[in-house]
Amino acid sequence: MKKRQIINYFFLSLFTIVMASCSKDDGVELNENGEVIHPEKGGQIVSGDPALNNFIIAAKDETIYTVDAQTGEETVIYAFPDLTDFMGPSDYNKGIIYVTSDDNSINALSVADRRFLWDRYMLEFDFGSMGATRPICIDGVCYASGGSGVVVAVDEVTGTLKWYYTTDPNGKLDNVLNVNKAPVVYGDKVYVFSNKGYFSGVASYLHILDKETGRLILRQELPYEPSGAPVFIENTMYLPAKNLYVIDLDTLNTLWMLEVNAVGTPFISGDKLVVNAIPYGQSIGSVLYCLDKNTKSILWEVETGANSLWAPLIVGNVVFSNYDKGTSFPAATNAKPFALDLRNGEQLWKNEDVTVDFSPVYANGILFTHGHDILRNNNDQNSVGLLAMDANTGETLWLNPLFRFGSHIVPLVVADNGVFGPSYYRGK
Repeated sequence: MKKRQIINYFFLSLFTIVMASCSKDDGVELNENGEVIHPEKGGQIVSGDPALNNFIIAAKDETIYTVDAQTGEETVIYAFPDLTDFMGPSDYNKGIIYVTSDDNSINALSVADRRFLWDRYMLEFDFGSMGATRPICIDGVCYASGGSGVVVAVDEVTGTLKWYYTTDPNGKLDNVLNVNKAPVVYGDKVYVFSNKGYFSGVASYLHILDKETGRLILRQELPYEPSGAPVFIENTMYLPAKNLYVIDLDTLNTLWMLEVNAVGTPFISGDKLVVNAIPYGQSIGSVLYCLDKNTKSILWEVETGANSLWAPLIVGNVVFSNYDKGTSFPAATNAKPFALDLRNGEQLWKNEDVTVDFSPVYANGILFTHGHDILRNNNDQNSVGLLAMDANTGETLWLNPLFRFGSHIVPLVVADNGVFGPSYYRGK
């Protein structure tokens, strides 16, 4: 049972699939003025059948829940020991939820019978940690990183340890200040970014590992920590690391670079690239850029408020993201969701009455997030929680106030046609 800007262009060859959903394009076609070409579809800006959405994986305090995507009604899946925190989003495959907890363990839970299946600690480090990452489960193996810079690969069915690797420069297993980004998997390799050390002065590194054995293939120092998830499209890698570097995978040369002061995870659809960034020379205000990835030109830009680097996503001809008005509380957000026309940046809707905490999660015409629906009722406690919004209008459809306080993980939506998460989630 469960217990308690210069990059070395000759080394880069990494990958993460950035998908907000499956590969299906369910956008509604707009004309050059942003108007719906087929009004018989009801004037929608995106299409999609919400009835395909089954449930959302969510958390409150030490408990993992599923939440009915149609009604918002929750079901307890498993209650962990007191003070357990989770790294999100979780992962899901064939009826099993995989979630990393802050005691440095990957855990598997059965949705059908609400049963705890197995856990796997990242070696002997079964204690609270600020270094755990969300799990990445692919091809029958789950990958995650925990405190002390330990990366593990475990069998998806049994939790059996396949291999481990430490990103400590000296190969040690006792440096609790060594923290990694979530591992990413491409082809026969696993790519791990280790952050710059808190006090040690150790630089950020890229570690390229053999997928089957965990053997180190290459370790390369980076000038900056990646500030978002790298994206691979065909032959090109888009690497956010202070600036956005666009790198040819054949020659490993930089093709072009968006020079900014900070940049988040990009999203690419066709010949368009959208990314949230803080412009060069600025330190507070952020901007959502849309670029033509072929000509490298900026097609349009929209101010997005305070310096939160949201992960926008594109659905058909629509861009979903947030505008952060700023707050007097450190690390808090005051973000308003919006939808823009991908072609010209014109606003399609913006909900000023909802404040959200996460980058948008889209599934079949619905946006899922956590936030505050200010005008929902007179009882403010019942106006904060996990909520669903109509992606065509921004209207709140339901809100579950059980999730108003406590630890929360970014929603993951399980539907008949796939598993949906934020833009940096690898869709299935």
